[in-house]
Amino acid sequence: MKRLVVYTLLCLGLVLSSCGKHGGSSLHFDADSARVLIEQAISDSLIPGAVLCVVDEGEIVHLEAYGYRAIVPEHEAMTTNTIFDLASVSKPTGAGTAALLLIKEGKLSADDLVCKYIPNYHPDVTVRHLMTHYSGLPAYFIAGPMEKKFLEAIGDGRLAMDTEQARRDFTIDSIARCKRPTATDEKYRYSCLNFISLQRVVETIVGTDVNTYLQAKLYDPQGWETMGWLPDKANLERIAPTEWNENAQLRGDVHDPVARVMMCGISGNAGVFATAEEIGKWAIWYMDQPEEVREKGCHAGLWTEEVPLTADTLQTTVESRHTGYTGTNVVVWPEYNRAVVLLAHRVHPHDKGSMYQLRSAIKELVRP
Repeated sequence: MKRLVVYTLLCLGLVLSSCGKHGGSSLHFDADSARVLIEQAISDSLIPGAVLCVVDEGEIVHLEAYGYRAIVPEHEAMTTNTIFDLASVSKPTGAGTAALLLIKEGKLSADDLVCKYIPNYHPDVTVRHLMTHYSGLPAYFIAGPMEKKFLEAIGDGRLAMDTEQARRDFTIDSIARCKRPTATDEKYRYSCLNFISLQRVVETIVGTDVNTYLQAKLYDPQGWETMGWLPDKANLERIAPTEWNENAQLRGDVHDPVARVMMCGISGNAGVFATAEEIGKWAIWYMDQPEEVREKGCHAGLWTEEVPLTADTLQTTVESRHTGYTGTNVVVWPEYNRAVVLLAHRVHPHDKGSMYQLRSAIKELVRP
């Protein structure tokens, strides 16, 4: 606790000292202050390492690696081409982006009922409800009990066999039939189930899985060679590992249990892997979209600076952002054509690290 207090004070002091160095629309990024903040977090064992990417005026103006890509079973230096498990940053960069593209092309509307694309789905939930987290769905399913129910259904003969598609179908059907704690528009509840549902909406329209669709439609044409679900094992040494458990570690397999166990790696809520540079370029692409497209596309699932009162509350937003459980973070300011990407793996080697103070302090160094 004492170390966290000291670190918080350090963050505050460095941010305050740099406040006069940037303002308005002109960026004067203090790389030295950023380095001190990140290296202090590493020294305090809050994270093993990180990569920082800063975008201004449509260009990457800062890209730097700090600390270690791995510390167990041995130390590996962090590099700027390290590939990270994006965790929930997968929502806007994956399924959220796919939905925005389809909305832009007129193949999907945010006001479409989800039951149009998913049979037996809750009849009053729209795509907008999913993307803004006003569907009323529970926040999450626990992977273990869900897998147990799935295997019981196979044993009882209700399902033909245990395949990847059977697991995904069972998950979607469970979401479609689950009890909702609240009604639509009643309460904002951030839910991974929303974006797993959004994934199925996208896949119903495009006729293939969301990974194949985005690879062909956006990632590959843009030259984002490592971005996507199910990372190439040929790049395994470049992937930042997450948790270490009983002499084994997650490296190249998604950390999120539902995405890994029930969705078999391709999931709307998590599972995209990418470098900080690729997310920086994604941010540039996103900010290049017309404001009308971003709004109709519900900001691709990015959080706006204020939670809307209802899913139908569309607003022009100055700041949009998203974080990921593993330690990832992206913030964009489309009005200023500026963004910051901070990718870390706070869950390595154990799920004990923290990113809250660090990501807030880094954002203040870049904020317009």
